[in-house]
Amino acid sequence: MATFQRQIGWRAVRHGVVETDIHREDVALNNERRGRYWLGVEVKPENGHHEIPELGGGLYFLRDRQTDELLVSDGDKFIAGMDAWVKEKSWYLREISDPKCMGGKRWKKTPTKGVQGMVVSCSPWWSNLIFEAARKGEAAKVKEFSRKLALELKATVEKQTKRQVLSVQVHYDTVNLHAHVFSTRIGEDHKFIRGTTKRIGLIGPWANGVLRQGEQGFIPQESTNYRTANRLCERNQQRTGELPLDRVLCRAVDSLCFAMFGASPRLSFWLRIYRQGLPALSFNRLNALHEAVGREVKIWERHAQRNRDYAPSGFNLGQSVNGGREITLK
Repeated sequence: MATFQRQIGWRAVRHGVVETDIHREDVALNNERRGRYWLGVEVKPENGHHEIPELGGGLYFLRDRQTDELLVSDGDKFIAGMDAWVKEKSWYLREISDPKCMGGKRWKKTPTKGVQGMVVSCSPWWSNLIFEAARKGEAAKVKEFSRKLALELKATVEKQTKRQVLSVQVHYDTVNLHAHVFSTRIGEDHKFIRGTTKRIGLIGPWANGVLRQGEQGFIPQESTNYRTANRLCERNQQRTGELPLDRVLCRAVDSLCFAMFGASPRLSFWLRIYRQGLPALSFNRLNALHEAVGREVKIWERHAQRNRDYAPSGFNLGQSVNGGREITLK
């Protein structure tokens, strides 16, 4: 539902273009991975990809070297442009001590992966509304929204991190409308841009998703999930002195969604659908977790009874019974 950060290389650049074979391979691999690690107490993941002919796979925006503006690009030009950026940002100048040099220091060329990527998604209710609009004749408006979204993400990332945004890719191929943002902290002189740091202040997709749900009233703000997510946000803000970047990005996306699609009468419908579905999922998950914990307690009780020399910290050893010890829960 929100953001994360990773190093960008050859494969990640091609994943950014929905029409590539690499993207299709990654989609298949991710679907397989989600099913493989399903724990049995969660809602089993499904293939969340779709096709909307009116939109195509996505829109791609690449930084122009002359104007520094984001310009619309097709998939092939995007890949060629990003390959050039990744190669250019593959090294930086690091100041090191060297007694042989005047002043005792010199700049050393140091290899690095200088481009990083983030992902920010629209909330599910907004994604449903926007994709419905595209299917019903408003594809042009959705594409205009995508252009404004790209500019908004670029401005927000550059303002808060001082990094240089190289490209934005808006993807329409999943049930949640989302955008990839590629940026760098290596300047044209191959030194770190002043004011940038390696850490950019993210609290992660889970925390942002929970905070969005709580702010919209879909989950109780007294719940453990919301309180934990809010604590992560507050701790990050205390450390950095500003709201986490992904919280700022999520709010920017949601505000733009409201500005362009908030007047739609279908918004209430999709909010109601989400509000009706979420409690059932939450209760089913809590019940499944409750049953799983109950099974584990019984397993550990039997284990403790068979081994008189071992008692987990959550148990009390009582009086001797038939050569063993009585076990009670604390």
